[in-house]
Amino acid sequence: MKDTRIISLEGVHNFRDFGGWPAMGGAQVARGVLFRSGHLARATDDDLDTIDGLGLHALADLRQPAEREREPNRPLPAPPALILQAARGGYDEAPHVQFLREADLSTRAVHAYMISAYQRIPAEPHHQAIFAQVFQALMQGRPVLVHCAAGKDRTGILAALILLALGVSAETVMDDYLLTNTAVDIGALLPAVARRVGAQTGKTVEPEALRPMLGVEADFLRAALAVTGPVERYLETALGIGTREREALRRALLV
Repeated sequence: MKDTRIISLEGVHNFRDFGGWPAMGGAQVARGVLFRSGHLARATDDDLDTIDGLGLHALADLRQPAEREREPNRPLPAPPALILQAARGGYDEAPHVQFLREADLSTRAVHAYMISAYQRIPAEPHHQAIFAQVFQALMQGRPVLVHCAAGKDRTGILAALILLALGVSAETVMDDYLLTNTAVDIGALLPAVARRVGAQTGKTVEPEALRPMLGVEADFLRAALAVTGPVERYLETALGIGTREREALRRALLV
């Protein structure tokens, strides 16, 4: 049975509410406030109406400028008051695009790349900057949608940090992270993605080799959290989210 957090849309992958989890002190993370997904470039009109009905206050696009230019989000009928976008990260194209073009696309190589990406993302200044902006927006307790390209890696790291900051257990945070593998029919997507990567790179790509790039694995998130170290310290030193801000976040998002 599909998890009720998953919101099925036609042209947007991995759309879900990541609230509702048990948190510190017997509280629960509010539902209907925390949303995550892939990009909205292929959203249908019905998808946009569904998303619009959530009453979003903020939309945070974690993609690089080149990604946004290549696949711009379709605008919502009533645009959120706050649109947050990641700044350029010091490279002309997203690292995963460069990897696909230049690397040996074996399962082992793709898995190793994903580990390296999760080790890199939380330490990069442009990711830290937009992560901090999202935390500030969340303190208002109004609905926020966070997305990247597939809604699982950059978005997965940020969602994990948010839930950990709210006092959700590490085990439950991992459950939320791994829900991508339920929300997305990865097996159905692999052949088309392999063909697209092959056309872009001129390589013969075995679809299964790309599975680590389309799905998620516990080792990936563990790699990111090993880099951040204790979450409260990371929030304060890297994002400027100290004790006062964390308390405001919990007042806004815990019920």
